[in-house]
Amino acid sequence: MRYMPVFMNLEAKPVLIVGAGQVALRRARQLIDVGARVTVIAPSIIAEFRELAGVELVERPVQIEDVSTDYRLVIVATDNEDVNHMISDECAQRDILCNRCDSFAEGSFICGNTLRRGPVTCATMAGGVPEIAKYLNQKIDALMTPALIELASLLVELRPLIKAARPGQVRDVIANLVNDETIARIEREGIDKLREEIMACL
Repeated sequence: MRYMPVFMNLEAKPVLIVGAGQVALRRARQLIDVGARVTVIAPSIIAEFRELAGVELVERPVQIEDVSTDYRLVIVATDNEDVNHMISDECAQRDILCNRCDSFAEGSFICGNTLRRGPVTCATMAGGVPEIAKYLNQKIDALMTPALIELASLLVELRPLIKAARPGQVRDVIANLVNDETIARIEREGIDKLREEIMACL
């Protein structure tokens, strides 16, 4: 099975998590980190959930009526296969994006292994073998040096100005800055001198 990688804006969007164990907790933290409005439904909720700000906790068994198109997506993370199947099947019937943690092929999307540093987000998946994805992310993490993240943050900030000053050339201008030489220079001189030079050219 092949998947299309998609980065979704979930800021202020409602998301349902069915289940409240460790797997559900990891997903909840990821969703909170991107600003989603999270509702958790489970008959038993581990204590760590109560420490999460802004999460609605519904402590009861999930019901089929809980699945609603009001939710942008649904995460199914219980240890009950029948419940997982019931909820993921209902999501399929209603065309709601659903991630089934116990059987990724039964859902409509997977989360992958995510690595975030500043404005840079990398996600990897390896056909249901998370150990491979974690290994790859360890390698990627070694490439994401502080200087690279500083460069990424600067270019995110200045891209609109570059685009306005150099219509049609923004990709070439930025591509000429994204290289090992620039990163090494930031490590030696800091980011401010590069900012000044870019601004002087606009």
